Amino acid sequence: MDQPAGDAFDRLFEAAAALRETLNLFTDRELDDEIVAEVTEVARKLSARLDEAPPWDRQAGLVAGMNAPDTEEGRRTGFPYRAIAGAANPAALPMELSFSEEAVETEIILSHMHGGAPGRGHGGVLAGIFDDFAGAALNLLDTMGATARLTVHYRSPIPIDEPMQLRAWVHKQDGRKVVVRGDARRDGTVVADVEALFVIIDYAAIDTSGAARH
Repeated sequence: MDQPAGDAFDRLFEAAAALRETLNLFTDRELDDEIVAEVTEVARKLSARLDEAPPWDRQAGLVAGMNAPDTEEGRRTGFPYRAIAGAANPAALPMELSFSEEAVETEIILSHMHGGAPGRGHGGVLAGIFDDFAGAALNLLDTMGATARLTVHYRSPIPIDEPMQLRAWVHKQDGRKVVVRGDARRDGTVVADVEALFVIIDYAAIDTSGAARH
């Protein structure tokens, strides 16, 4: 299956957003047996219907993502199924990125489906967001890389249903190794900060069957 294009992207993202809202409501409501049974039946029918469609061409998607223009639309449509911020992934948390010469910024709101302790966001979810978001800072060097190390320090409880502002910047580079630092803040208070080590790689050489060549 080829990458979608034009209006097909919008329809795909709209479907993913609808499923995302369903997942969030599923984790935020007390469900009686009748609703659970109905959701189970609908989900099984939908899964069977989706299984009839051919798999999407991951290699074509990789190439399309690499060739996508360095714009918000290009970033949205490049690698759209990725786990953390893919707009076509119902389990993801799409992020709109803003770049300056020094840093990349975004704002996120975690929902109940991202919860850990009651009323708090899950630290592992925020770590995953940091991984994807900090990697976007490599665009400041006009390059791409893979995560080699990710260190997160949690400073205060992670909010749900409240905006957090994320910022990341390139701290230093040594050949193919790039260190990125960043933080997440709520109303100016640091919720967590991150330091990530990325290794610049040739994404064109990636084996999309699951086994990386680097």
